[in-house]
Amino acid sequence: MRSTYTTTVAVAAAIVSAVVTSPARAGEFHINACQADRGSFATTAFEDFATRGMKWKRACDPEGPGLRGLVTSNVVRGGRVARGARSVFVLDAPPGTTFARFRWSGQARRRDCRFALQLYAERPGAPAVPIKNVPANRRCPKPSRAQSAGWPRARTFDVAGSTRIVQRVVCVGAPSRRFCSARGLNYLRTFKAQAAVTDASAPGVGVIQDNAFTRGEWVAGAQPVTYDASDNAGVRSARAVVAGVGREDQSRDCNYAQRVPCANGVGQLNVDTRPIPEGSQQLAVTAEDAAGNVGGSAPITVRIDNTAPGAVPAAVEGGESWRNQNGYAVAWANPDEGDRAPVTAAHYQLCRAGTNECSRDSRSAAGIGRIDGLAVPAPGEWQVRVWRQDAAGNSEPGNASVPVTLRYDPEPPVLAFEPAPPTDPTLVSVAVTDRVSGLAGGSVEIAPEGTNDWRGLGTAREGSRLTTRIDDAQLAPGRYVVRATAHDQAGNPGTAQAAVTLPLRVQTVLRTGTVDTRRVRKTVGRRGHRRKVWRRKNVLRPSATVRYGRRVRVGGTLTNRDGQPIAGAQVFVYSTAEGSSEQLEGTVSTDAQGRFSYNARGTANRTLRLAYAGSPLILPAQGQVTILTRGHSSLATDKRRAVNGGRIVFRGQVSGRPLPVKGKLIEIQVWLGKGRWQTFRTPRTDAAGNWRQPYRFRRTCGRPTFRFRVVVTREGGYPLQAGTSRTVPVTVQGPPCS
Repeated sequence: MRSTYTTTVAVAAAIVSAVVTSPARAGEFHINACQADRGSFATTAFEDFATRGMKWKRACDPEGPGLRGLVTSNVVRGGRVARGARSVFVLDAPPGTTFARFRWSGQARRRDCRFALQLYAERPGAPAVPIKNVPANRRCPKPSRAQSAGWPRARTFDVAGSTRIVQRVVCVGAPSRRFCSARGLNYLRTFKAQAAVTDASAPGVGVIQDNAFTRGEWVAGAQPVTYDASDNAGVRSARAVVAGVGREDQSRDCNYAQRVPCANGVGQLNVDTRPIPEGSQQLAVTAEDAAGNVGGSAPITVRIDNTAPGAVPAAVEGGESWRNQNGYAVAWANPDEGDRAPVTAAHYQLCRAGTNECSRDSRSAAGIGRIDGLAVPAPGEWQVRVWRQDAAGNSEPGNASVPVTLRYDPEPPVLAFEPAPPTDPTLVSVAVTDRVSGLAGGSVEIAPEGTNDWRGLGTAREGSRLTTRIDDAQLAPGRYVVRATAHDQAGNPGTAQAAVTLPLRVQTVLRTGTVDTRRVRKTVGRRGHRRKVWRRKNVLRPSATVRYGRRVRVGGTLTNRDGQPIAGAQVFVYSTAEGSSEQLEGTVSTDAQGRFSYNARGTANRTLRLAYAGSPLILPAQGQVTILTRGHSSLATDKRRAVNGGRIVFRGQVSGRPLPVKGKLIEIQVWLGKGRWQTFRTPRTDAAGNWRQPYRFRRTCGRPTFRFRVVVTREGGYPLQAGTSRTVPVTVQGPPCS
């Protein structure tokens, strides 16, 4: 009959025994007790039970007083032990398992044959398997002597299929005496006990998705994996399997002196993701129970990226030029990296150019590709470098972009007019001070005082100065205001004004014309007497008319406003003919009295402009003279004598250029007397100016002599005045006049 007992699960939290006296087979583990547990001689796998008059003892450490071992016995005292009294130790197989073998050594001893000393294995639905059996009332010891039997050396028993091992001492009694004696010690003790447990079931495992890694978020580095594993024999180890490869292992606490040697429940693996291929991978957790059976969890998707985003080129929106507003945006493009952690943040370092004065900050946004609202701490030139961070937290300052420059200058330039040098009074120099970005450009304007009629002056930049000149020859004398405006590289404007009085240079007078000599009477005094004499005097005429090829003298004087001569000045002679642009003809210099002279040749109607360019101290001056040139043509005949009815040929060439496109029209005239000339032919020259005109004399009587000439008329496209040729006589012999 199976005895009842109370199950107590004792967990040895501080004592872990891994000593197995013999290797377990696949699907097996061993429960060690008493001296089979070398570490602590534990007996916690056995449950105990005793009735009145019976006792049990757990004293497996061989070193110690009294009876040693796992002992079931009666209580030694006077009197009797009731029939059915018992002392029991029970080892139950973990749920779902059976015992395969039981290795045991121990001793049985009794003085009263009415006690049964038994060690056996129970099998469900089958007879028990005896291991040690000293039945009551059989093979009894002699009176006053003890009966003893046992195996000091461990022996292995086949108990396959059993689920319980029982060690007990029972008072069975006898037919004549329904009790047992309590005066002697009757016991069964175990020295060593090792049960081989067969377990065919695999542990159940599940991954607890309680962190970013197991929730499928992008991660890097070492990551925890929390799992929950359970088994009827407990879980002795767990392993993370990522991308089909076993990674980190965890050995759990197991005590093979316990009935269920290993703990169940939640555990945690620390997975180093760095050796694992990057990208989306499958992760599972496998668990191994005390018997070596392996079970695994359902796979979950994890995402791994241990590489920091690479460097990308960054740019300042709007360019890197100077600005007067402290606000910048830096942008870049994130390349498609496939199955990798997306960019979620950007770090940047802002440093004053050329120094170690730096600060760092960061911005976060999914797929961030722009940092706006950047402001520099102070005016000047700053540089910013950007590096990215992905969703796995990877970032590497060494992957920062090439620095881009932020330039900030809120301060306008300061302008100041500098005094003009005495040797260059028309020079305007404006000093511009800008301590941050520097001068970019500017302009200088002038306006009559009291007006808003500003006129720009051609301004040049020379370093940190604006320079120009006031052309006082082109501006009316009077009071003026000069205004200078400048802007720095950031576009900040600055201005300054100064008053000037024009002209700034010495005023000049240039008198010029064609030189004409005439006689004038002049009163002179000599030896106290006054008398009139004739003298020659040069007079300047504004124009002159000359024959083609003749020369005319052009002269003049150059003085200041007070009439003082300006010596050594160079006067340029420019010529403008009809239908052509102005050309430089020559130069002359003034003598000590400021006089100059120039010989011009009559080749066309033209205007001579005589100009003095001035100097840094003297104003320019100019005058003009008109020279009119008479047109001219040569005239010749093939004979000087002719007869009536005969023919002569007039020919010649027109001087002066250019000629009309169709040739120059001329008139051939004959003298009629009494101051009259009559035109009888009007030929036109060829393109080279040559002409030829035949003529036949008719109705001539007597022997007259005719005088002929050619008139070169005024005509569009011909830049000369009307003129005549020389006179050519021709004598004609005709019949007598009737």
